Amino acid sequence: MHRLFRPILLAAAALAASGSALAQQKLGIGILTALTGPLAAPGKFQMNGFNLAVEEMNAAGGLTVGGKKVPIELKVYDTRGNPSDGASAMQRLATVDRVPVVLGELSSGVAAAVGPIAEDNELPFILTVPTGPNLTEQGQQYVFRVNAHNNQLNHALADFVSKQGWSPVGFIAWNNDAGRGGVNGMKELLPAAKDGYVGYFNVGEVDFSSHVSNLRANKAQAVMLLMDEEPGSLAIKQIRDAGLKINLIGTLAMGSDRFLKRLDAARLDGMVQYNAFPPNANTPRIKAFSDRYKAKFGEEAHGFAAQSYDGLKVALAAIEKTGSATDRKAIRNALARIEYEGVIGKIAFDRNGQAHPPVYVTQWCADGRRRILYPEAMKAGCGAG
Repeated sequence: MHRLFRPILLAAAALAASGSALAQQKLGIGILTALTGPLAAPGKFQMNGFNLAVEEMNAAGGLTVGGKKVPIELKVYDTRGNPSDGASAMQRLATVDRVPVVLGELSSGVAAAVGPIAEDNELPFILTVPTGPNLTEQGQQYVFRVNAHNNQLNHALADFVSKQGWSPVGFIAWNNDAGRGGVNGMKELLPAAKDGYVGYFNVGEVDFSSHVSNLRANKAQAVMLLMDEEPGSLAIKQIRDAGLKINLIGTLAMGSDRFLKRLDAARLDGMVQYNAFPPNANTPRIKAFSDRYKAKFGEEAHGFAAQSYDGLKVALAAIEKTGSATDRKAIRNALARIEYEGVIGKIAFDRNGQAHPPVYVTQWCADGRRRILYPEAMKAGCGAG
């Protein structure tokens, strides 16, 4: 059997010898993610969130459906970040596995290929990581998203940056749709970016010296690094080593202990980045999740994990509310009306199926910890971010 169609069944009491009778009593939930390929690392965080939610639910006896407790299992398909693999997996989940709901994906490209299949099969599909704004702007009634999309993230970051007085603001960004879209979006929101230097780089490029020189010539006071961890760490190292005095502005990927391990506290000191989940915030819902996560996985909680944990909890709450694990339309309608207090904040979907969770701006401190700078109501010192 092709590995794409070998679902990984995860349940608290799942044993190969359990027998078909027990298997029929379990509630299967579909998961699409990247277990292999270039997105495997973030895929691990996504799966950690799903697994933690299932473990907790099953430890409590399972989900109450129609007055009976039913254990949960995850039917996980590896999309490898490939749209065609994602589409094939979604089709199988809809017609062969016949799950009541599907969650996941990491890539906006995969999510875009999968959404229409979910819609055609009237199968609720809950996104927990992809940030492409258009994913919830297609008029699809069965597609939902718990995490903030790029426009929501950019609005928060632009609001913060505009208050700092940095001008001009430059960019180093991926030479792809995401990078160019990010630059164009920020230029619309941030007047200080209109005359700033814009430099693009291709996947695999490791020399950012020309961008550093151009930022210096532009007299940029800040630079936005629209990229992920690996090129981000290289760009920061080269900017700092060149002695360029400039404020660094990063992305979600640059605000975690995982990123700190690629560099050091001295190079990151003062850098800001938008953040969907500050794991060390002294907020009960965040602290409780972060403590459970660290006890389970031995590392700092990750935003992708928190979003995925909440996504699965929302899906299970909708199923429980309908009292049916087979009526996809009723589950979809329950999702559209749900109000859920999650670890990332309140989750309620607008008419496009988009939630509006809080967005934060955190800053690296000299000691390698982070603090929260935005929103003002959540502002807290080093160690809180």
